[in-house]
Amino acid sequence: LSLESDLRGALARGEIRLHYQPLFDVRTGTLAGAEALLRWDHPLKGAVPPSSFVPVAEETGLILTLGQWVLGEACRQISLWHADGVECCPIA
Repeated sequence: LSLESDLRGALARGEIRLHYQPLFDVRTGTLAGAEALLRWDHPLKGAVPPSSFVPVAEETGLILTLGQWVLGEACRQISLWHADGVECCPIA
């Protein structure tokens, strides 16, 4: 219950982040895309692994809110990369 309560406010407090892991084409060595990895930096518990909070989010329905945030944040980042002249690639 404590984790659920903390997770409910984590987005508003800016504790949830996306990290982008590049994916390369092994044949050419070129950037083929990126994987958006969801991370939670809890102010007291430190890094909470997704394996701990994603099931809680799924069980409580918070996964819908998290999913909307992830999609919006990934799109925002792609827009920033585009504005900086970085050619966009697929994000998973």
